[in-house]
Amino acid sequence: MLSGEYAVLAGAPALVLAVDRRVRCTLTPQSEGGWRIDGRGFAEQLTLAKEAAFAASPATTPGILGQAMAPAAAPDHLHVVVDSSACYQRGVKLGIGSSAAVVTALATAAAALGGGTMTLPALIAIHRAFQGGGSGLDVAAAVTGGVIRFQQGRVAPVRLPPDLHLSFVFTGVGTRTAELLARFRAWRASGRPRPLEWLLDAAHEVAGCVEDCTVTAETLVAALGEYAAVLQRLDRAAGIGIYGDGHLAALALAGSCGVVYKPSGAGGGDMGLALAADGARLAAFRQAASGTALTVVDLEVDADGVVVRTHQQPQSAEDPAR
Repeated sequence: MLSGEYAVLAGAPALVLAVDRRVRCTLTPQSEGGWRIDGRGFAEQLTLAKEAAFAASPATTPGILGQAMAPAAAPDHLHVVVDSSACYQRGVKLGIGSSAAVVTALATAAAALGGGTMTLPALIAIHRAFQGGGSGLDVAAAVTGGVIRFQQGRVAPVRLPPDLHLSFVFTGVGTRTAELLARFRAWRASGRPRPLEWLLDAAHEVAGCVEDCTVTAETLVAALGEYAAVLQRLDRAAGIGIYGDGHLAALALAGSCGVVYKPSGAGGGDMGLALAADGARLAAFRQAASGTALTVVDLEVDADGVVVRTHQQPQSAEDPAR
């Protein structure tokens, strides 16, 4: 997430990047053995009958499959490999939307195997059932690729200034997103707190920048700096824990280097973003971060969203299956 954390849950726009860490799902009909699910990254090993898969909870991997294809179109025996290992760093989840990518890839593949397709609203509904809520913006990014503006289920591609420099920072600690969102919902239940109003205004300001095709990186970075400051004020008022220790350390480091830093997503741990219009300043931040517990993760925006390939289509080392 470039911007819109928490504000998107109150109807404001968010800017979201699809990055080049892919979840790969392979579905192979078999002659025997029931349904076998082999999870890599998020470790999961299951064997069950087809009927049990279609009766499974929607909050499970078999439940995703069962919602994506009709029982009559599904094979009696199926080997499912779900590889999300690219979304982990030394066994810890990075926090780059892996659950949304798993749902998108797995449900899309299952629908294709059954002769159908998946729509974005259907995928968002499956992901909400799987994760227990959420706006759906991470699913939208996984489906479309690139950089998107997301607001209340509506998606539009946008462009970032070409001279905007980004660094993706892993705090080294994973986050249970649902817990932070529950704290936000409990705080928000008292009404429409003033810090939330400020955050909504800041989110609209950032989104408005990218809608202007002539906007400079300096202008966008300034708007993101204001958004990050308002997000921190909201965190102090609500006691959510968005700015965990890793984010506070990165924030202090960014300030000394003259760059903007913000958590990316629910916060607590997981990922953050450092941004600058001056590449030299961001290089200094990256160098300084290398001597701390923070990890700068090499990520790029990926223009491609979900891709389906069948076994009839040849693959090469230059064009791997997705």
